[in-house]
Amino acid sequence: MTGTSSPASTGSAAFDPFRPPMVGAETWQTAIDAAGWRCECTGQCGKGHVKTAGRCGINHGSAHPLAVVAADPTASLHAAVTSADLVALCAACQAGAKRAAIKAAEQATAENPDQLDLFDLTGGEAA
Repeated sequence: MTGTSSPASTGSAAFDPFRPPMVGAETWQTAIDAAGWRCECTGQCGKGHVKTAGRCGINHGSAHPLAVVAADPTASLHAAVTSADLVALCAACQAGAKRAAIKAAEQATAENPDQLDLFDLTGGEAA
């Protein structure tokens, strides 16, 4: 592909993992290049990535295309697309990081039982 620093394409008319998305191509290309075309997870997914020196060993390709996502997996869609903190993650690390963030939020909520809900969804009396 001319004009990019992506690895050589196979030249087939099928799915080309090295072609940027139609929307946000410049942002995607910048994030993928900064990541070195490799998943940037360093354990946020819950895995230690011990065999690959602490960083996920998945490289961008047709078998494992990387997604450019917000560094904070709990960020809103608006925050994600306007954020400068973007990372390239494989699907497994992206899902694992989201699960870990949800679990951490649930634990934080469980540790603060004095916080009242805005609405009582249990059918009981209002607080």
